[in-house]
Amino acid sequence: MDIKEVILQGETKYVEFKSWVKANKKELLNIITNEAVGFANTDGGIILVGVEDNGEITGCTDYEEQSIIESIYDKTIPKLFTDIEVIKIDDKNILKITILKSPEIVATSKGVVFKRLGKNTKPFYPSEYSSNNIKGYKGDYSAKIIEPSSRNDIDFTEVERLKLKIQFRDKDSTLYQSDNITFLKDLRLIDVVGDDIHLTVAGLLFIGTKEAIAKYMPQAE
Repeated sequence: MDIKEVILQGETKYVEFKSWVKANKKELLNIITNEAVGFANTDGGIILVGVEDNGEITGCTDYEEQSIIESIYDKTIPKLFTDIEVIKIDDKNILKITILKSPEIVATSKGVVFKRLGKNTKPFYPSEYSSNNIKGYKGDYSAKIIEPSSRNDIDFTEVERLKLKIQFRDKDSTLYQSDNITFLKDLRLIDVVGDDIHLTVAGLLFIGTKEAIAKYMPQAE
């Protein structure tokens, strides 16, 4: 479909307009990131920068495509790759940012998750996730196992700090003297099946890497 026809149809579940000339550029990059996250967590879509909410084409000037791509990439977890195309309409340049649907839930680097609802972008709450990665069972939520997690998601510097805290608080305890894996298993911070190691919710929050927390529990922020 011709881009002019897309603009004439207005904003939809798959199309968002953003003004360039009327916006604070730093704030606009944050807003574009939020919109990109919303599209990635729904069915994908495009952001047309340089188009007003009413469809008026006001264009973009003094922009750097690479800076916009890197801004979205740096402000999303997992990192979101986007594509930018410059389209000239009536001697004005608009930026077409294409976002594909993500196979996993994407959050901003601040831990906020969005989704697309009609032509608006709304907060996306954990209870609404249709593809929950956490295996559930009746009992203590903190002991639930995060199946996609692995040994690589453990921050062993935090493990050592946790051992020191236990040693300081209970000098008679021998728990901290165990090897790291046994120590974590005894505290039910991990689940070990054969050679596979998975973090529990408590384990993720106590000794997970920042990247793992942002990936599996972006709402933890």
